[in-house]
Amino acid sequence: RVQRMSASKMQLQVELRSAKQLNDDVVEQLMQEKARADDAIAVAEANIQQEVEARLMQERSRAVTEINRLHETEMEEVRRQVDEEITQSFQRELDELRGEKSCLQTQLHCKQRSIDTQRSEAEERQREMEQLREEKEESEQRVREMEQLLRNAEAASQEAERSLEEREEVLNIP
Repeated sequence: RVQRMSASKMQLQVELRSAKQLNDDVVEQLMQEKARADDAIAVAEANIQQEVEARLMQERSRAVTEINRLHETEMEEVRRQVDEEITQSFQRELDELRGEKSCLQTQLHCKQRSIDTQRSEAEERQREMEQLREEKEESEQRVREMEQLLRNAEAASQEAERSLEEREEVLNIP
């Protein structure tokens, strides 16, 4: 019975180490995924910003060429219209960029929730393993106490037998 308890204890310790390692591996993997997602967001934002700026430069260049061909009296009106179109175009691009950023942030929040959920599950498994270990230790302590009681009872029994034998010898003396 003690051997089974010892084997069970060793098995629980192996499972606890395995669960802790699995938990560490999962957390490390999720943190790497989060870092990759952060990098992807930063690259996407930089690329979109560069593309918007390049388009703005192209639009402004075309607008300047058109303005130079127009009559002086029309120039202010054209400039105002072009600036308005550029502003609207930029605003649309900016709105699209915000939409993409929001989407990426939502994905990142989902991944973070997944990380938190998996971390909580791993911590719960670790607590359960710790509780099992404590219960096993308590059980082993009870077994040791029972064994000590048994040894004490055997010693008392042997002492009683000796005492009985001594009495019988005394009673048998002629």
